[in-house]
Amino acid sequence: MTFLSNGLFPFTKEQFGRELARVLSPSQTIQTPELLRGRADQLDEIRQAFYAPGRQVFIYGNRGVGKSSLAQTAAFERQSSDNTPIMVSCVPGTTCFDISQAIASRAVPSDPRQIKATVQRAAKLGFGGFGIELRAKLERGSIPKPTSLNDCCTLLEFVGATHSATPVVVIDEFDQITDKTEQANFANLVKMIGDYKVRINLIFCGIGESLDQLFNAHMSTHRYFHTVELPRLPYDPRIEIIDVAAEAMGVRVDDTSRFRIAMISDGFPHYVHLLCEKLFWSVFHAENGLTVTPALFEKALCHAVQAMQPELKRPYDLATKKYANDYEPILWAAADGDDLQRPSRDIYESYKRIMMELGKEPLAREKFNAKINNLKQTSHAEILVGSRSGWYEYREKIVRGYARLRAMQSAVQLEREHPLQMRRFGYTG
Repeated sequence: MTFLSNGLFPFTKEQFGRELARVLSPSQTIQTPELLRGRADQLDEIRQAFYAPGRQVFIYGNRGVGKSSLAQTAAFERQSSDNTPIMVSCVPGTTCFDISQAIASRAVPSDPRQIKATVQRAAKLGFGGFGIELRAKLERGSIPKPTSLNDCCTLLEFVGATHSATPVVVIDEFDQITDKTEQANFANLVKMIGDYKVRINLIFCGIGESLDQLFNAHMSTHRYFHTVELPRLPYDPRIEIIDVAAEAMGVRVDDTSRFRIAMISDGFPHYVHLLCEKLFWSVFHAENGLTVTPALFEKALCHAVQAMQPELKRPYDLATKKYANDYEPILWAAADGDDLQRPSRDIYESYKRIMMELGKEPLAREKFNAKINNLKQTSHAEILVGSRSGWYEYREKIVRGYARLRAMQSAVQLEREHPLQMRRFGYTG
C-alpha cells in the first residue's frame, strides 16, 4: 500500500491502476473534453460547424496527433442523449457501400425481430425511402449491402429516422480509401446527404492528402464540409496533461522531468500519456512517497520504448538494425529541434553534435549524404522522404517522436522544441 503525497489517502495497486486509467488514456481514444487538452479551439469549431444543416466535418493531420480523440469527443457532445455515436473505420479495400452498410448495422439491434420492428417504426415515423426489395431484405432481419449510391443514401436516411434525435457517425482512417472511384463515391454521397436533407452528422478523420483527394473527386464537395486541421499538441497542453494527472495521483514530478516528457513527446498526445503512465507506475513500485527521481524517469523511459506499438517500431528497426549502427544517429539528427522538414546541412550539423556526445567520429559529409539518401529507400522502410531538394522529413511524423524517445534512452539530448517557452517556465537546464 502506498500513500499520496499528503499522507491522507492510501492506494492499493488496484486503486492506483483504476485512478491512473481515469486521468490518463495511452491506449484508448479520448471521448470527453476533460481529458482532451489543447484542443478547445478545434472542438468549438466543430460545434459551430454543425449549426449549418447538411454540413459535415473532416478532421485532418498527421498520424498520432489525436484526430480520433477529437472526433469522438465532438461526436459524444453532438450526439443526442437517446443513443451513442456510431463509430466505423476504413481499412484498405473498404468501399462506400461497405461503410454505409456498417453504419446501418451499428444503428439497429442485431436481433432480426428488432430489426423488423425498427423498419416498421420508421414507416410509422413517415420514412418511406425503402424500395420494395430493400425493405424486404431488412424485414428478413439483415442489413443488406447497398448496390448504388441511392441505396447508401436511403440507408443513412433510415439511420437518421431511427437511431436517435441527433445521430452522429465517426468515419475514421479515411486515408485508407485510396481508390479514386471510391473517393468519388464518398464525395457524391456527402453531396446527396446535403441535397436530400438527410438528418445525420458525419465526422471524417484522415491525413491531409486524403482530404485533398476527396475534394478533387467532386468539384463542389468542399461546400458540404468544414475542415479542421489538427497540428501536433502545443507545449502548454503537454505540460497540462502531466500536471493534472500528477495532481490527481499525488505524484511529485520535478520540473526537469516535466519538460523532458513534454520535449520528447514531440507533440503527440499518446507519448505524453504513455510516458506519464510508465513513470507513475515506476514511482508507485518504488514506494518512496510517490516522488519522481532521475533513475525512475530513465526506467520509465525504457518501459515506454519497449511498449511502443509495433507499427511505430518496425520502420525504425528496419532502417537501423540490419546494418552497422551508422543510421540511428542520422535519424536522431533528422528529429532534432521543432521543424518537421529540415535541410541536410542542418541535419548534418545536428549529427556532428550528436556524434560528439556519443564520443564517436562523425562520417564525412559525402558518406553522410549517401546514408541519409538510403533512408529514403525501401530497404530502409522509406522512413525519410525528400520534401524538396536537399530537405528531409519523416514519412510518418509519429515515428519522429519515437526516434526522439530512442535518442533520450541513449542519453542523447536533442534540441529543445520551444526554448523561449521553456525560459518562460523558468527552465534553464
